[in-house]
Amino acid sequence: MRKLKITELNRITAEEFKAAEKLPLVVVLDHVRSLYNVGSVFRSSDAFRVESICLCGITATPPHAEIHKTALGAEDTVDWKYYAHTQDAICDLKSAGWEVWAVEQVEGSVMLQDFEPEKGKKYAIVLGNEVKGVQQEVVDQCDGCIEIPQFGTKHSLNVSVTAGILIWDFVCKLKL
Repeated sequence: MRKLKITELNRITAEEFKAAEKLPLVVVLDHVRSLYNVGSVFRSSDAFRVESICLCGITATPPHAEIHKTALGAEDTVDWKYYAHTQDAICDLKSAGWEVWAVEQVEGSVMLQDFEPEKGKKYAIVLGNEVKGVQQEVVDQCDGCIEIPQFGTKHSLNVSVTAGILIWDFVCKLKL
């Protein structure tokens, strides 16, 4: 096997990305403190053509060197909007017809493998702070909660890893 050169990957341009059909998914970051995590979410969102990202509360916004370090320019391709309060982002999304799900461990959560998004619907997923998770007030606004099953001694995943898992799951269930 020969490793492909970057010029052989046939990547689309930023302009083509902006015009391309998107996955009907918005990623909402609720008080994510690590700029590297924010950048990583941008990069995964670019890879799978996520509709947009909502950056909320203490979550940093581009331009920023630490975001760019992991985003590698995806902060320029993926649409984003800043909200001082995550609750306002949820209200705007719901009024625009998005179904909003928090990714959190709660009573009555739906395990990821059992979550079945419907084709033709628009979804938003809320990912929380690295220590405190999604705020309870935000969980209360959501249509439901998705939980990633875990089988080890830890009870959480890095927020950017969680984003990648959820985005890929939506791609598999809605596009493939």
